[in-house]
Formats: sequence, C-alpha cells, structure tokens
Amino acid sequence: MARAVGKGGTTQATTGRRTLIAARHPLTLVTRESRPIELTADNACLLLQDVHAPFADPAHGWLAQRVKQKVLTREFDEYIELLAIISENIPKVLGAARRLGMGVVYASLGYRDDDVSEFQRATGWLWDLNGEDGRYLPAWEPAGYELVLAKPGWSALSNPAFASYLVENRRTNVVVMGAMLDFGISQTCLALSDRGVGSLVVSDAVAALTRAGQDYVSGNLAHGLIKLRTTGEVLDLLDVMEKQGAVLI
Repeated sequence: MARAVGKGGTTQATTGRRTLIAARHPLTLVTRESRPIELTADNACLLLQDVHAPFADPAHGWLAQRVKQKVLTREFDEYIELLAIISENIPKVLGAARRLGMGVVYASLGYRDDDVSEFQRATGWLWDLNGEDGRYLPAWEPAGYELVLAKPGWSALSNPAFASYLVENRRTNVVVMGAMLDFGISQTCLALSDRGVGSLVVSDAVAALTRAGQDYVSGNLAHGLIKLRTTGEVLDLLDVMEKQGAVLI
C-alpha cells in the first residue's frame, strides 16, 4: 500500500486500483475540552430537520424522483442507504423523547402561504408544505400538538419562530436528527452554538449525501457545544434522565 499527502493535508492510501482519502480534523486538537451539557426534559427539545417527503421519502420524494429522471441512482446510493439506517433509528429516539415529555419540533425546507424565499427560488426547490411536499413518513409523523415549521433556508434558525420557541420555552439544548447532515443540520448546529445553545446530534439518525460526507461533517461538528452520540447511547442517556431527572453528556 502506497501513501501520499494530498491537498489540504489529507492522507491518501492507494491499494490496487482504489484510492482511499482519510479526512483529518486538526482543529479539535487545539480546542478546549467540551464542557458537559446537562439534559432535562424541561431544558431540551428534539429537532427533526428535513425529514419531510422531498428529502426523506426514498421512493416518492422530490429528490428520489429527480434522481430517477436524471439516471443518477448510483450517485445517490449511499444517501439512500443512510436513509434506511435513520428510518430505523429516528422512531426509537422520537418515541423515547415523547414519553419523557420533551418538546418536539419539525423544521422542513419549504414554504407556506406562497412565502417563497430567495434561496428556494435559486435552488428551484419550490415545496409547498401545505401539500404533498409537506408529508412525513408514518414512522415519524408529527403529533397534532407539536410545532411544525417551514424553513426558508438551510438552518432551522432561518425561521425566527424556532429561535422564539427556544427562548420562550427556555430550551438551552437541542437533540438533532434528520436528513441533509452536510447542509442543513450542520448549519443549524453551528448557528445554535453561536447562540450558546448546545446540540446533541444522534450520529446514526442523521443522513449526509455520502458516507464520506457523513464522517467528515461529523468529525468537524464534534467540538464546542456540539456533541455526537449514537442512537443506543442517546436512548441510554434518556433512560438515565427519566430515572434521575437530568443527565450529563
């Protein structure tokens, strides 16, 4: 196996015909150790981002249909595989959060009442969330009392109503699941961190467009106020929170 240093300090390992690139995350080597985040049912909420039909329905969603039309199935194979994984894990965490009485918020890229953003016009993603594009798969449909927001841009905070919800309900931590990790979820977590709000990303309940993107974005996000835990770990944390009232991560 031959090794070479590529652009940006990445390490390239060549084996046979295949070149593997290992992403590095040097920033975390010089930042301070992340302080613990205390989760309670009263100070945390669960955010499900971009789990509506356009991004998260692997058969009939907008993205799935466009991929078929353009014969790009192989390019999106990894994303579809990651969707299959999160479709198993999201309902588990969602069910546990609801049992604990945590607030649950849905934030989906799209519009209501013809309020189309410039971002949506630029991308051509003109999704009316009052129609079919506002659908959710049955396993993670919102309950009637849960907040469901239209998102004009990538970040959940691009809708001011989400920031208002956090302030009014004194939510200082957000547990995050959903699709488009490498775009919307990463922006949401960074924006929350700028506001002093902690994020706990459920690492196997979020989907990037590729597995390499999943690993790279996850590695870059895991610093400061942003933490990552698997579904199993999060369920264990919520179990402790239920028994003791709070849990440190």
